[in-house]
Amino acid sequence: MSHRFSAAVLATILCLSAIGAGFAGVAAADEPVRFETDVSEPVVTPGTTQQLTIELTNDAEEYDDTVEPAIDVVATVQDASGIEVLSGSRELGRMSDGTTRSITVQVDVPADIAGGTHRVPIRVEYRDRDDRDEVVATTVYATVRVQERARFQVESVDSAAPVGGSGPVEVTVRNVGSKAATNAVLAFQSGNSDLTFGRSASARRFLGTLGPNETRTVTVDASLTETAETREYAVDATVEYETPDGASAASRALSFGVTPIPEQTFAVDGLESTLRVGEEGQLVGTVTNTGEQPVTNAVVLFETSNPNVSPLETEVAVGSLAPGESAQFVFDVEVSDAAEPGPRQFTLQVRYRDPEGTQQTGDPIDAPASVAEPRDEFAVSAVNGTLTVGETGRLELQVTNNRNETVSDVSAKLFLDGPLSSDDDEGFITELEPGETVTVLFDVSMAGSATTGKKYPLKVDFQYETADGDTLISDTYQVPVTAQVSSGTGIPFQLFAGITGVLAVLAGGAFIVRRR
Repeated sequence: MSHRFSAAVLATILCLSAIGAGFAGVAAADEPVRFETDVSEPVVTPGTTQQLTIELTNDAEEYDDTVEPAIDVVATVQDASGIEVLSGSRELGRMSDGTTRSITVQVDVPADIAGGTHRVPIRVEYRDRDDRDEVVATTVYATVRVQERARFQVESVDSAAPVGGSGPVEVTVRNVGSKAATNAVLAFQSGNSDLTFGRSASARRFLGTLGPNETRTVTVDASLTETAETREYAVDATVEYETPDGASAASRALSFGVTPIPEQTFAVDGLESTLRVGEEGQLVGTVTNTGEQPVTNAVVLFETSNPNVSPLETEVAVGSLAPGESAQFVFDVEVSDAAEPGPRQFTLQVRYRDPEGTQQTGDPIDAPASVAEPRDEFAVSAVNGTLTVGETGRLELQVTNNRNETVSDVSAKLFLDGPLSSDDDEGFITELEPGETVTVLFDVSMAGSATTGKKYPLKVDFQYETADGDTLISDTYQVPVTAQVSSGTGIPFQLFAGITGVLAVLAGGAFIVRRR
């Protein structure tokens, strides 16, 4: 082989080597940055707040390929399908080919989220190796899966429990999941001692079977103390149930508020009093249901600490009262003679049954009333209060009933001192209504020893029966009776008696003279 040929072969070999080396350099060039995601535990539970860990990798699509490094990587997991991300961005630094970084965020998964798979977007910002001033942004997605099962939410709460009492609370629950729940039980737990279920802080109600999108309403009896406020009281409820494959399960806590209605109240107005010292009168008024719920078997109670005031009945039934409805009450009250007239303060209360049938008693209500001055039971006067000296005459007495009630079997009795006398000293009245006046007749004699023109006292009292059947005796009344001269002779009785005496003396003297 010649030297020239050898040189040509060597040059050819060197050229081919250079070309091969060039081809090899092109095949080995890095691809652009490319991110992939993976979620090791992709199942999320509806109605919960939980951690979600996403692995982010800078990797080529083909196994044997490589990618350029990503510098100053910042990843932000974003909201999707109602899943709310509660964490901020994460700085991941430099990510070379095949580098993996874990991103852990807190997510809130809504209770009504649809089952199945959901894509969560992740915004990735970085700088490349060739241009460190430019920020490149891309979005990749992580796939999570919502477990198919029964899920629940509280649809509505309706409370009729009053402050200081008890009442029903209706709770409606919906199965917003994709699977049925069987033998479901709703368990209640109160978070405040002012609100209890009966006497316990917890209660349980059976729901039965709830298919997807089915609702069920249960009622629990709630009690509130008198110190409770008209505000929402927190209650946690949990649904315990069986899955279609027979496994036991429980929902997340379903929180809701119970707002009590204001305390049942009553008002009393229109008070009128006919109370009087020494008499039986009435206290009349109107009671109104000023609360927000109806009451039944309502009774107005009368209370007093005054020993001289005695209600004949301490309770007056007014029946059922709807909100805003009123009813009148009347108390018959006896006031003793020892009582003092003037203003008085009594106390009224309303005892009732609430819509649950529980007996309750309202707050005390002040009831001011006046007690009037004492007065005579009867007014007595003479129609013509004169009697002729030495004669028996007809005396007419007018009797008026001053009491506030009808009296019956009224017996009038005269008490006479000289010169008055009577063989007819009793009178009778069958019935006498309040304010009614009748005339009672008596035959009364005025003795001849009476002084003409002088007034003599005639006394009378009455025994009578009240409307309640009590027999009472009145005070004694005095009626003036005037002695008058007989209108027949025109001569006063005293003058007539003197003349008669003179004549008798003269006649006696004549007889003596005659005998002499």
